[in-house]
Amino acid sequence: MTENLVKLIETSNKMIDVARGMQLACQRKKKKVYSHSRFVVSFFLRRAWEMFESFLILIKKNRIIDSALLLRSFLEMGISLGYIFAEDIDEAENDKRALRYLLDGDKQQLKLINSNLDGFKEFDPNIEKRRDKLKDQIKTMENAFRDKFGDDNWDLPCIEQRAKLSKSTVLQNAYNQSYRDLSNIEHHSLLFGQHYVDSEECEPKKEINHLEQHPQFKPAVSLFLFRIVFVEILSVFNDVFRLKWTEQIAELRTLQDAEYVLLRK
Repeated sequence: MTENLVKLIETSNKMIDVARGMQLACQRKKKKVYSHSRFVVSFFLRRAWEMFESFLILIKKNRIIDSALLLRSFLEMGISLGYIFAEDIDEAENDKRALRYLLDGDKQQLKLINSNLDGFKEFDPNIEKRRDKLKDQIKTMENAFRDKFGDDNWDLPCIEQRAKLSKSTVLQNAYNQSYRDLSNIEHHSLLFGQHYVDSEECEPKKEINHLEQHPQFKPAVSLFLFRIVFVEILSVFNDVFRLKWTEQIAELRTLQDAEYVLLRK
């Protein structure tokens, strides 16, 4: 690893420590009230922290493509959070968008089960019970959505629309400049596979240098982008639970800005 990358990783670990401290602060708070938006941001904080630790492992091993795929998944999470907690909407709309997100997740899971029910049965004898429970849960959530918001439109906007509706320049740029590009390597297509195979000999290549074809996926650049979105998740979590960690988050932003120069060396 380069000296600059080592420095970026050290700061990344500090960011994870802040996330750990914020979780403890949240757990110490009394009389917390459930809301769909709080459920989502709590899930995102803990999942983001876990993904960050995995991302650092891949970065240290110089796994360019695998870290890029994890970054794409993480950006989608950040864009969804930005959509749910856009600055120009109130708490009621936060909750409405959060419920849309949760409903969409359950519906995607139900769709997956129904598309290959017989296959699932071979390995999970209780899959039909799980499916029926999921159906009931979806129905309950749809009724709650209708009763609370007087609306039957619970479809989650596509990822591009979520980026636009977030009203966040950071997330819109992340979608336009990175997410779309990262999506090109998601599937093991022939176009992507040619980097792994010597076409003339039709055999696996001994050495693979992804940066020759994908210089935009440099570890330091990917890590920097990951950190930008991670800090945004910390900020939203802090605001939603009123944790008073604004100063610590501001310090992380200052570190982030100061280390931007490391990408150019």
